[in-house]
Amino acid sequence: MHDVNLKAYPAPEGAKLSDDYTVKVNGTQVDVYRGEIYHQTMSPPFGGPYSFAYFDFSGTVELEVGSSKQWLRDVVIRPESKGVKPSHVYRGTMKFNLTDAPSYLSIEPDAKHGPLLLFANPLEKSAPSPNDANVKYFGPGIHRPGAIELTDNETLYIAGGAVVKGGIHAEGRNIKILGRGILDGIDHPWFQGPAKTIIDLDHCENVLVDGIIIKDGWGWNLNMRGCKDVTVRNFKLVALRCMNNDGIDICNTRDVLIEDSFIRSEDDCIAIKGFGFADRQAVDNVLVRRTSLWNDRAHVWRIGCECRAEAMRNITFKDIDVLHYVTNYWNGDDLPTCVSLQPAEDMPLENVLFEDIRINHEGQEWVFEIMPKVTQWAEKKTFGTIRNCTFRNISLTGSFQGNYGKIKVHGPDPEHTVVNVLFENVVRHGEITKQDSPSVEVSGHAKDIVFK
Repeated sequence: MHDVNLKAYPAPEGAKLSDDYTVKVNGTQVDVYRGEIYHQTMSPPFGGPYSFAYFDFSGTVELEVGSSKQWLRDVVIRPESKGVKPSHVYRGTMKFNLTDAPSYLSIEPDAKHGPLLLFANPLEKSAPSPNDANVKYFGPGIHRPGAIELTDNETLYIAGGAVVKGGIHAEGRNIKILGRGILDGIDHPWFQGPAKTIIDLDHCENVLVDGIIIKDGWGWNLNMRGCKDVTVRNFKLVALRCMNNDGIDICNTRDVLIEDSFIRSEDDCIAIKGFGFADRQAVDNVLVRRTSLWNDRAHVWRIGCECRAEAMRNITFKDIDVLHYVTNYWNGDDLPTCVSLQPAEDMPLENVLFEDIRINHEGQEWVFEIMPKVTQWAEKKTFGTIRNCTFRNISLTGSFQGNYGKIKVHGPDPEHTVVNVLFENVVRHGEITKQDSPSVEVSGHAKDIVFK
């Protein structure tokens, strides 16, 4: 094909590969890795094993996907907003074209059961030199470095075709974590890895995480604590092996950009928290855009809960696809929802925008919870406050089940209120949500809650 560039990365010897799928791009074989869901609560119907593959490209490419275990007649390619449709399907084989990089897709012959996750990256522009003294370079192959320490002006590079079985602790300024390869935590037991999390950004400033795949951390995965100026781009995460497999945790961190990424996590996909880091630094100026999220047990978004921070404010999520989420998890009064805003400890949560959000709603009872709440993780057992939140152009499609897909807004007492929340063009299975919709609950000390 004209003006096409393609880069495929052979899997290293000893990598665990999938026999469920084959992938060819313009006739070039692309290796397919096997992923597992390890925790006992994650057995079917929560999903079961999955497969994933990755490559880089520009221009337009033709993909041929083969399934060894099931026909692809009823396959769905998510996010459906990408508009990717097979041009040819015959039994266990299909073909389709891709023209946009990055394109991070879930190919689903049987909904969320045994999908192929396809990570089609843009071409790398400037890989660092392995001879640079400030670069820690992992080439193709399987590596077991244990803890990787990064400090001022250092770069970690994980090449395509590399699997690095270790963890990263970064503390300093001007740090980069780059590449196309895999950072894999599967060798380490729950909360017993070589670093606090598989990527632990500890009071860092000016950080770039670009291009890598994280697989199966031993707890939380990408953790920012007390940081400033963090960019996460072209980031892929599949973490389903154990409890507490959060995707990205933004803790007392400001000036964060997350874009063009894919997160499938056992626990919360994106959590915003405060633990008192950096003198209780506020979480401020966070933008997440053009990203796909898939949660298998808890929340897609959880903002609040632990709230030892001056505030959480100026937080935007824009152009996001929620591929799947599960709300079977229940922990006391912790309402399982897609979006939970639950400030505590007298902390204000303010100026939050969700815009252009597409949710695959599969009959779950709750979607939005806007409600100060004291959970077991709060040190100070008091509520927080919520004000100035907007939910604009939100669509729920999928399985219609009566009044499910509910919105709950609640202010617990006169000192801990929910004020000035706008729901604009929130469309639930083709119907715009209004104040008097049966799926809406507004109660307690909540005022200026507007639907239009």
